[in-house]
Amino acid sequence: MSRPGAVAITLVLALGLAKADQFERFGDWQVHYIAFNASLLSAEIAERYGLVRGRNKGLVNVTAIGPAGRGEKAKVEGSFRNLLDQRTRLDFREIDDAGTIYYLAAFDFDEGENLRFEISIDLPGHGSETLRFQQPLYFERPREDP
Repeated sequence: MSRPGAVAITLVLALGLAKADQFERFGDWQVHYIAFNASLLSAEIAERYGLVRGRNKGLVNVTAIGPAGRGEKAKVEGSFRNLLDQRTRLDFREIDDAGTIYYLAAFDFDEGENLRFEISIDLPGHGSETLRFQQPLYFERPREDP
C-alpha cells in the first residue's frame, strides 16, 4: 500500500468512525468528509501534521475525489454552529501527502455538542457545492500509543 493510502486509512478507518455513507456525489466528483475528536489520532500522525490532540479538540477532514479517482485540489471553506446557534469559522489547510490532497480544519467543542457543519467546496471544472451535516462530539481520553 502506498504511503498516502496508509495515511488516509490511519486518519479515518483506524479511528473506527468512518461511515460508508459519509460522502456526497456532485457530478463526476465525490466529496468525502468526517468530523471527529482529535484525541483519537495517534501521537505520530498528530506530530507529522502539526495537529493538537485533546479531549475537546476536533478535526474535520474533507477530500474531493475527482474524475481521475484521487484526491484533488479544491477551495474549501466552512463553519459550524452549536446548539446555541453560535457560528464558528473553520480554517481549512491543504495537506498534500505524496499527491493525495485533503483538507483539515481544527476546532474546539464542548462535551456532547451536536454540531451542524456547512462546508463550501469549489470543485475545478464543476463549480461550488455545499455540504451540510450534523455530528455529535464527545470527550475522549487521548489515544495511548504502543
